[in-house]
Formats: sequence, structure tokens, C-alpha cells
Amino acid sequence: MRERSAFLYPEALAYLSSFEQSTIKLGLQRIETLLEELGQPQRQFRSIHIAGTNGKGSVSAMLDSLLASENRLIGRFCSPHLVTPRERIMVDSRPISRQWFSASLSYFRDVLEDTNVQPSYFELVTALAFYIFRFMEVDMAVVETGLGGRLDATNTVIPQLTVLTSIAMDHTAMLGESISAIALEKAGIIKPGVPVVVLENTEAFPWIVNVAKKMSAPVIRVAPEISTSGKRGAPEVRIVLNGKAISATSPLMGTYQGENLALALAAFHTVTGETGDVTRRLSTVKWPGRMETLPTSPPILLDGAHNPSAMEKFIENVAPEFDRGLVVFGCMRDKRAEEMYRMLRKRFSNIILTAGSYHRFMDEENFNANPIFDSPYLPIAQLIEKMDQYPSVVVTGSLHLVGDFLKTLATNQAYREVLLEMEPYCDIFDSDPA
Repeated sequence: MRERSAFLYPEALAYLSSFEQSTIKLGLQRIETLLEELGQPQRQFRSIHIAGTNGKGSVSAMLDSLLASENRLIGRFCSPHLVTPRERIMVDSRPISRQWFSASLSYFRDVLEDTNVQPSYFELVTALAFYIFRFMEVDMAVVETGLGGRLDATNTVIPQLTVLTSIAMDHTAMLGESISAIALEKAGIIKPGVPVVVLENTEAFPWIVNVAKKMSAPVIRVAPEISTSGKRGAPEVRIVLNGKAISATSPLMGTYQGENLALALAAFHTVTGETGDVTRRLSTVKWPGRMETLPTSPPILLDGAHNPSAMEKFIENVAPEFDRGLVVFGCMRDKRAEEMYRMLRKRFSNIILTAGSYHRFMDEENFNANPIFDSPYLPIAQLIEKMDQYPSVVVTGSLHLVGDFLKTLATNQAYREVLLEMEPYCDIFDSDPA
């Protein structure tokens, strides 16, 4: 292998960014070839594989905290990132360091040049995560799919457990035009003989169970008892598995987090046999940009709801004090933008449309071409300048939008100081220039 100088951190970021324009490429041939060149790192650590339309990230974040202990080093692979791609690869509940990121990508550059493998952005980051998890000798990795399941790059792991979260209509051009079709694609992560955790009493449930039966995979059915002290409070959850009851309060806000917590608790018990100390473990959960309120003036509510199902749940959980404030909406062109916008218009009157930096975003021209979008458009930097005219701010429609909003917000010193006092933003911003 030809040796070249190692990347500095800005060079590593630029190298990875050069893959961003690649189109989404479903299929396993490229990732399998790359992993073969790397010595099959994904086979050298235990893993839990998670797929679903909504809730994957929340389940992963809670499961990460539940599994972590003095005797277990946990890795987590998630997407997308908000501010830095290092967020996608977590070890011990923190993004990998700039040094790990730069050194690993330097090695990958040389491997790719020698083998002529041409992975997509997501395939490259997936392989990078597996390589780092092996090198750091994690005891367990929580691995979240990117899109679908059957042909997703993460479907190269051989997990100890699979988890299916809620299934809804999203990415229909690639995954299918019905819940059953999408469920079958997501259920493609189920492996022969490997237990699968799934919620009962959902439209997707029978389709998932059918796949599990064909794979001789034991089905762990989760039927949680969920209660909330208030409509928008943190739900309290109780599940019973193998005659053992496990109860906990969600560390994440939103009534819909009850089902996500139930799945995380079931997965935790299945792989460890443990039921105790869950409250303390869950107290460490940090999952930014998901129903998160920043303690700024005005207060800013962030949520990456990116499809109608997620948007409906988000709106139901927004506190009344945000009704008279500013709502910032932007989403990708391949999303059901009209439907989400109509949902927002039913409740909020002060909406501003915007776009993030990613090339798939709806831009001003796209919005103006459709009379449904009857709100003004402003770039993120300009709308941030107007925020102090409103009692509150809501940012929603895409996690990419939330990330771009945060990066722009951090260019303001006052807002940046607030972010640096919060976990995990202190890990995200302290070493990444705004």
C-alpha cells in the first residue's frame, strides 16, 4: 500500500465531504468489498442492529446508556449527524476524537486508492465505524440502519439481537408504497436464529413476524403499559418479559418516546438478562435535536421530524407557549413536504421557510413554485437575526436543517456560550470550528 502523509483534521473533513454528492446506493456489493479489504471488522465485535422509520435514534441512544457500565465499552453508529460527522461514531457515549477520525480516514484513503472501491458517503462512514469499533475493542455496538434494512450498508453485521421500531410511510420510491412493503424491507435485517424485538399491535407487526418465522428468529413481543403525567410529559413505561417486570421513565420528552423506551428496555434485558438500575443508567441519555429545548432567549425548540408520522407526533407534543412564536420549516425534496406544512399551518401562524446546505433540500425556488407554501422564505442566517422579535422559536422538518441551524447559531458568541455549557454540544463544538 502506498503511504501518504496523514490527514490533518480539516483535510479529513474535506475528504469525507467529497463523497457527499454521491447518490444513495442501496446494495451490499461495495460495502462487502471494502469490509473484506479491512479484514471484516464488523465480525469482531458483538452488536445490536436497529431498523425502523421513526425512533431508531432514540432507541439507540437509550440502549447505549442502558448497556454502558464499568465493565462494558459501548459503541454506537447513528445517522445523520447534526454538526460534525464524528457524531455518527460514538464510543463511551461520546463522538470519536478528531485524532481518531483523521487517522482512520487517512488509512481509508489509501485503501480506497489501492482497491478502486467507490463507496457512497454512507457506506464509507459505516465501514469507518466498524473499523474503529474493532480497533477500540468495544464490547457491544448499537448499530442503526441508514435507509431501509435489507440492502442497507449496516446489514453486514452479524448481530446478537435485532430491533424493529415504528414503521411509517417514508422513502417510498426506494422502499415501497405501502406499510407492508416498507416493513418487509426493514425486516431484511432479521438474521437466522437471531432474536428480534418488535412492538405488538401495529400494522407492520404481522409482516415482521412472518419474516422472523421464515428465519427461525425468536420474536420478542413488546406490549408496553405507558402513562404520562401530562400530554407532553416524559412517559412512564412498564414492560413484562419472561415474567420479569421492568419500569422506567423516559429520559426523552414526548409521549411517543414511551414505545421507544419499551423497545430499548426489552433489548437491554434480552442481551444482558438485567432488569435493575435502569433509572440511573437512563439519566445519562443525551440525544440532541430531538424534542429538545435550548435555554436561550427566546427559547428554541428543535426537532428533526422529517415525515408526516413524525411531524404529527411532534406537533401533538409541542407546549402551548410555542404557539405564538416563530416556526422554521425546511425539508428534503423527496419528502412529503406539502403534508407536513399543512400540519404546521393548522396550529402555527408565524412560519418561515428555509433550506439547509445539503443538496437535496427544497430551496426558495422549489417553495415558490408551489402555492401551498404561502409563508415567506429566509436563509437561516437572516431568520436567526429576526428571532428576538418572537417569544419563542421552533425549528423542524429535517435533522439536517436542525444541524445547519445549530452551526449558524454557534457563530453568535452569546448563543455559542449557551451551547458550550450543554452536553453533548460541548463535545460537538469545542473542537469543531463554527
